[in-house]
Amino acid sequence: MVDYDQAQALLAQLAKSQPAPQTEFIPLSQARGRILAQNLKASTPRPEADISAMDGYALCCADIPDTGQSHVTLPLRDYITAGECPPPHQNGTAATILTGARIPLGADCVIARERVEMCDGTLRLALSDIAAGKNIRREGEEFPTGSTLLTAGQKLDWRHVALLASQNMKQLAVYKQVRIGLIANGAEFADNAQDCRAEINTPLLTAMLESLGLHVVTRVVGSDNRQDLQNAVLEMEAQSDVLITTGGISVGQTDHVLPVMEQLGASCLFRRVKIKPGKPLTVMTLGHKPVFCLPGNPGATAICTLFFVIPFLRSLINVKSESDIPYTSDGRSSFSFSSPAETTCFVPVTYAQSGKEGVFTAVPSRGASDILCFSHATGLLLIPAGQTLNVGDWCSAIPLN
Repeated sequence: MVDYDQAQALLAQLAKSQPAPQTEFIPLSQARGRILAQNLKASTPRPEADISAMDGYALCCADIPDTGQSHVTLPLRDYITAGECPPPHQNGTAATILTGARIPLGADCVIARERVEMCDGTLRLALSDIAAGKNIRREGEEFPTGSTLLTAGQKLDWRHVALLASQNMKQLAVYKQVRIGLIANGAEFADNAQDCRAEINTPLLTAMLESLGLHVVTRVVGSDNRQDLQNAVLEMEAQSDVLITTGGISVGQTDHVLPVMEQLGASCLFRRVKIKPGKPLTVMTLGHKPVFCLPGNPGATAICTLFFVIPFLRSLINVKSESDIPYTSDGRSSFSFSSPAETTCFVPVTYAQSGKEGVFTAVPSRGASDILCFSHATGLLLIPAGQTLNVGDWCSAIPLN
């Protein structure tokens, strides 16, 4: 048995021994949820040129005579739309211009359409509205050519797709999806079981892992037959980069996962961790493939996945995230809790603002099998072994979302 820190160190070492992630090129239309494998720089500025920020009239401030009057008039000449290259500005005139259209050479101001009076092709506008640069988006004001837009390891979503579309990018390099083989086992999960139970862990883990951009294949072995389990392991091992099992790792007569792995030649990285919940967690290697043997209780499964499996998988492809085991929710505890001398504990909590500080409140839990408490909780507090959290102590929680 190892402690929390030892388990993390062993997993970090295992991650370094894994093959470098492979890459592939995909269309931009398929980029959502994938992990970028290249640094991307802007090939064009944004905006690409000086453009109008609104529908209105383009003019040159220097053309406006100082008459001492509150309003001036200008003849209207050109009509400029987005997508065309307009001719140079004609001195002493104004041009109708639409949102996004290029500013003609020589013009330096756009007056909003609703601020202008029109009479027989002549504009009447207030001097107070005229200012150089008004309502003009300057070339490169968002970013210039050559600026870094995204770096390798970024998980892509709609925000990044829009950014890359602005560069007319059609294809991009991403890491190939890590293939996860996920196996749950137990006779209670058979459709014809006398006491049939809902199988929770594969949907739970699939939702957690697919959110990372991973490819998850699941298999539920609805029996306690050792050969059935072995066949499933061999089948999933052949099509996976990482294996995950749930349940069947205790010492009962129907707990076959570890004996099956040993029979297939798996080596044990560590067997059990001094944590609560999740103590039965075992990590092995089958050949060079990591195998995470998770507890069967859903609450323990979720915690082991959040604190051990997900950080390991992120490190395989150097994925960046706003929430990499992040201690980003900070506040004061409204309760006290003491971890046993050798056991790191995880406590589900809610977070609420109280004045200028956040406050964590413990969510009642029925133990390692409780999944309702996770629906109520917003985060998890990690209480190191042998430490006591007192009311009013400053602490940090790992968000569950």
